[in-house]
Amino acid sequence: MIKKFLSPVLVCLFFCLVCSNVFAQKCADITIEELTSKLENHSLAVCQKGKISFQDEHGIQPLLIQIKKKGLKKAMVVDKVIGKAAALLMVYGKVKQVHTNIIAKDAIEVFEKHKVKYSYNEVVDYIQNAKQDGLCPMEQKVLNIDSPKKAYKIFTKQK
Repeated sequence: MIKKFLSPVLVCLFFCLVCSNVFAQKCADITIEELTSKLENHSLAVCQKGKISFQDEHGIQPLLIQIKKKGLKKAMVVDKVIGKAAALLMVYGKVKQVHTNIIAKDAIEVFEKHKVKYSYNEVVDYIQNAKQDGLCPMEQKVLNIDSPKKAYKIFTKQK
């Protein structure tokens, strides 16, 4: 009886192990373009430690959630829009490579200063608020901030 039960369980465990290693290998070899194609309806895609994860919240929330749960160390990240606030958070999380559809000029400065590899489809002067009549509130909070650590503390309300 035990042999009949253990045999399928062991086969299942072996299959899961093999599949997870194949997936991990696939993520390890993924390009930023392939990760971008997986973004679809998500706001953030992260390839890290052999796994791809997605976040669906708006603004900088997906980054804050990712940093808190799993971090961003050596991750490839695809975000739909990156302003200075997002760039500082990505640098704080020690991201390896970034791609975005829209990037603000000051986000480019952050990535270049911290030697983060980045690519984009369109550059804008700044990230607008929801009404599109001014600067995004998150961007306003880091307007005079250059420290990734300080930006993280601002957005997590730490002292």
